[in-house]
Amino acid sequence: MGKYLKLFETHSQYEQAQSSLILPNVSLCEDQPTVVHYNPSTPPTPSHDFVEIGGIKWATMNIGANSVTDNGLYFAWAETTGYTADQVTGSSLPHKDFQESDNVYYSDDSYTKYNSGDDLVTLQSGDDAVTAAWGGNWRMPTVSEWQALGEAVDNGDVTSAWTADYQGSGVSGLVLTDKTDSSKVLFFPAAGDCSYGSVGDVGSGGYYWSSSLYADYGENIAYYMYFRSSDVDWNDYYGRYGGYSVRGVLGE
Repeated sequence: MGKYLKLFETHSQYEQAQSSLILPNVSLCEDQPTVVHYNPSTPPTPSHDFVEIGGIKWATMNIGANSVTDNGLYFAWAETTGYTADQVTGSSLPHKDFQESDNVYYSDDSYTKYNSGDDLVTLQSGDDAVTAAWGGNWRMPTVSEWQALGEAVDNGDVTSAWTADYQGSGVSGLVLTDKTDSSKVLFFPAAGDCSYGSVGDVGSGGYYWSSSLYADYGENIAYYMYFRSSDVDWNDYYGRYGGYSVRGVLGE
């Protein structure tokens, strides 16, 4: 083992510099390249913008989007591959119809996962479109988290409004604003939905998956949030083969 030259020759020098370093443990070795050991004092900052509103950290844009007004991609529930509208209705490949027959977990007239046999009612990370796209602690919201957002609106802590032209973008959708801090704003584009080779309600309705199966109804139904100009339903439900938008939340 080679001889080591300490970076700080006296204890007082170390204490003086300690406040400006992150858990220092640095040494130089005479017979090998510089070796630096350190431990970060805080976890890395999330790489995607979020707004904490209603007590939950919500991503500011959809999965697959390039801006807050971009619709992003459409996903079937429990699938991590998203598709554009043109991949549903046009010639762009790969094509996706968004029906049970092309669902990744559908075979022989039944679902092979998230069913009565496995008793799974919440998406596992490997089937979560948000986790697959962004990693870390990002995931799809549960139905309870959508409901909590709705309760914040009902309680007056968050305002909810439909807009036909968000910030001059020409994009319509739902705007949620924290009542005590107007800088905290979430916009959900009315991206519509996909099913059986068609895309509908673009500009007039928004459909956003939760990670929760509606187990009491059956293995083929999952919860989602739905809105249009006149109302919002925080815990609606539909066949899990449908192509809906996905918005992420940042977990602990």
